[in-house]
Amino acid sequence: MRLERRILSLIILILIVILSVRLFESLLGSLFKDIAPIYQAHRHLVYAAIATLVGAAIIQSVATATLGWFKEKHRPEAYYVRNVTILFGYIILGFVDAALLGVSGESLLASATFTGLIIGLALQPVLSNFFSGILILASGFLKPGQSVRITGPVTISVLAFPAYKFFSRDQLLPSLKGTIIEVGFMFTKMLDTDGQLVKIPNSILLNSSIVAEELEESKTIQVRYEFPIYCDPDTVLSELRSAISPFVKEFNLYIEEQSDKQYYIVLIVAHTPTSSKTREFRSRVLREVVKVHRKLGNCQSPDK
Repeated sequence: MRLERRILSLIILILIVILSVRLFESLLGSLFKDIAPIYQAHRHLVYAAIATLVGAAIIQSVATATLGWFKEKHRPEAYYVRNVTILFGYIILGFVDAALLGVSGESLLASATFTGLIIGLALQPVLSNFFSGILILASGFLKPGQSVRITGPVTISVLAFPAYKFFSRDQLLPSLKGTIIEVGFMFTKMLDTDGQLVKIPNSILLNSSIVAEELEESKTIQVRYEFPIYCDPDTVLSELRSAISPFVKEFNLYIEEQSDKQYYIVLIVAHTPTSSKTREFRSRVLREVVKVHRKLGNCQSPDK
């Protein structure tokens, strides 16, 4: 209902503007004959100004209506669609203004070259973020609702600890992890795992490595667990295989190494189903391993 009202309001606004301009021109020709020639000479400037104001109002109204419609549908790409609508709307408005002003392609190119040189040097950081935002929006490699890890120039911290991870086979990515909320023209908003809203300049995003957690692709996880040395390895592997096989199709079990004189380490390498997340899947595997350990107990020494 709101969308229909907004469209009706825009149509009424356009009709009012057209009628007002026509009425003004007719009154100007009959009442102010001395000013009429000056107005006729610069009429294209008036048309361009009116088109800019009305066009901007239409673009903002359409973008707001689109945002509201997508939010009602609970779609995560609501802000993405709004920003793309604004971008292409102003591009079209720019061409309309150029046509009304009678700007030719040659003069537009010449003025854009000189102006772009000055503005580009003065606003290099701002323009870098702006055009990076346009490229991100146009390419769509980052979308709202997508879970990603951002590595590279994003400042995190030096990865020095924990020391026990030095010999781990797990992947350690010094990164910023979270869910994309909105891709804007200057900044991209991301909600990190702690629930904090992070605004990242688009130029940094474009120069960073993006690790996307795609649910459609299978991923490999590794789980390492220590068992007492007195537990029979064949029994441990057999019990683990029976516990994991009901929900994991592809996995391998290894006796990886002896951690000290009292324990040895079992390594589980498994492939996640395409519909599950890595952390949840790994948690489930580890839960089954703990159950097997509790079932076997401490495996007393054969001498006792």
